[in-house]
Amino acid sequence: MDPARLLEEVRRRSAKVVELRVLWATVRSEDRDELAADLRRIRGELPLVPLVLRMPGLFRDPNAVMNDVALLLEDARCEIEELSVQIDRLGGMGLLVLSRSELRIAVTSSPLVLPDWFPVAPGKAVGARIDDLTWSTYVLLSDGVVERNDLQRLLYETDVALVTRVRRVMSVDRRRGQSLWDLTRSENESNIGEALEQADQKLQARHPTNYRPHTRDRGPLLVGRLWSETNRRSPDRLRKLSEALADALGADELDVGAQASSLAAVLNRPTQPIPDEATRWCFYLIVTIRSACQLVTAAMHSDEYPMFPDTLLRAVSLDLRRFLDDAVPLLEAE
Repeated sequence: MDPARLLEEVRRRSAKVVELRVLWATVRSEDRDELAADLRRIRGELPLVPLVLRMPGLFRDPNAVMNDVALLLEDARCEIEELSVQIDRLGGMGLLVLSRSELRIAVTSSPLVLPDWFPVAPGKAVGARIDDLTWSTYVLLSDGVVERNDLQRLLYETDVALVTRVRRVMSVDRRRGQSLWDLTRSENESNIGEALEQADQKLQARHPTNYRPHTRDRGPLLVGRLWSETNRRSPDRLRKLSEALADALGADELDVGAQASSLAAVLNRPTQPIPDEATRWCFYLIVTIRSACQLVTAAMHSDEYPMFPDTLLRAVSLDLRRFLDDAVPLLEAE
């Protein structure tokens, strides 16, 4: 868990002043003491007390949660009193519990009587709750957890593999790419061979990390063409495109049954199941390509979008990258 990102989330939540804000973070792999020390080092004037949870038996009974918080306040008393000036200036403080286990109880706002020694509102009954930051630390789409460069690399490798395979299949039977060409070509394009050759030249001239597909005028690259067509069609209308791509790729000769779908493809599944395995895999591929392209573009314009939980973005990106990373060697198979 990155201390700077964690601290930024605490600052964001501290915009609304309360006497006591109790926060929870599940820390499994990192050294909790080291994380607490890093937070103290970079917290600046923010009155935040990171506390490594060592007391056994706490936070198991939802009826005793505020009693458990009171015990932690006593445990952290010395540090809280050291921060009394900052706490008084802000009008409250944050207590961040660093635990090895998840917070498994549902916690609603409960009354807590602040101790007599507390820097603000001593002896006052306040409404307190525990905010679990483990799954809700919000970041911009441009954050490193999205792994935008890796997504771009994998989209580039996918494009190269698509272009190479379609050219190889068509060198044996030119008719196999015709349906895909009819669905994806622009009005001013007439020759699929020339378009594929241009795509190959453009890909050779690009660096994977600088690769950015687009839908403008469809362009010569296959990823851009598929992205454009997927944007135009509902999931139920993608079957024809999937069948055309399967034919152009010779997907019936690939071991596609061994690869699991991406979550994006499942969430965009058509109303009627696709029985043919090769067509179904090509449906997974084009929907995953579209989702990866959309995420790359959104990450490059993150100021236009809200923040999202970093765990969500990390998982979404990882799922898309896993599918593409498995798809490339399939497409490259002889």
